[in-house]
Amino acid sequence: MPAISSRATVLVTGANGYIGVWVVLALLSRGYSVRGTVRSPSKVGVLSDIVSRKLPDAMARFIGHVVPDITSPDAFREAVKDVDAVIHLASPTSISIADPKDAIEPAVRGTTSILASVLGEPKIKRVVVASSISAIASASVAPTRVYTEDDWNDQAVQIVEEQGVDAPGLIKYEASKTLAERAAWAFIEEHKSEATFDLVVVNPSLVYGPVADDTLASPDDLPITPGMVWNNLFARPAPREREPKVFNSVDVRDVKDILVSALETEAAGGQRIIANSQISTWDEWVLVSQELNLLRRLERVDPEVAKRHPEHLFFSNEKAKQLFGMEMRTIRDTMKGTVADFKSRGWLRHLE
Repeated sequence: MPAISSRATVLVTGANGYIGVWVVLALLSRGYSVRGTVRSPSKVGVLSDIVSRKLPDAMARFIGHVVPDITSPDAFREAVKDVDAVIHLASPTSISIADPKDAIEPAVRGTTSILASVLGEPKIKRVVVASSISAIASASVAPTRVYTEDDWNDQAVQIVEEQGVDAPGLIKYEASKTLAERAAWAFIEEHKSEATFDLVVVNPSLVYGPVADDTLASPDDLPITPGMVWNNLFARPAPREREPKVFNSVDVRDVKDILVSALETEAAGGQRIIANSQISTWDEWVLVSQELNLLRRLERVDPEVAKRHPEHLFFSNEKAKQLFGMEMRTIRDTMKGTVADFKSRGWLRHLE
């Protein structure tokens, strides 16, 4: 499909989420009109206020749209009317659900629901869906090789099928992301003769970095992954053990750039694209602060120990770099951005 022009109207679902706010602001900055879905009228007001403060000249090109239940068959029927493209970010994220069906079915329905609605709108040329590296490989697999967009996390699906409610919460989440993405590609294959749009799926690793939502009252209001950064590095008393011990991560600003580039790049059509930067430990993040003198009272670590971590699987970012000509931010960039953000909110005085 041809690339989307900057004068187009883009529907962004989950527009008030951690990634969503970044995407909405990026699209508006590039001249797009944006329709952003949220789950309640009050959230429309909050998101509109963010846009009006950060991009007052773009307010005329932004409109909020309420979708209370993304799993409803017609949830997005009205939202998709008269738009040119879709970035679908809305998805359940809980890992504490007992019955795996309660994680899998909403994830699958939320994805197929929007694709079914788009099918009736010939004006729409591209749909970009945010999935996860959890759909590519499980964090528990042996680090025997680099994982790419050709891989699928069928292991998690099999474990859930065998263990049901007794499967670990993270495995249930991984299975839900895998099955939701498989359902998206199956939908495209089933309807290829009638679809006027193509599909791109972006698979981010753990997403960290500054938060674009400037309305948060305290660290307790942080989205899940910035909350992990807060709890592991800045909260007091400090945790006895930092979890996860080693992980793949990517800066939210790179995820935003990849999602927008996936709309604009013709060659991205029909592709899965991993969004990932590097493997690290929390001690390496502390070391960044130490080396850059970001927070005087943050504990110090032995540089040699901090850089030593167990083997861990890695998700290749080569396709994203080749398609979009970009280099990913390092944890050094992400830590600097996060500290600057949290300092600006007055949350780090105890560590300065």
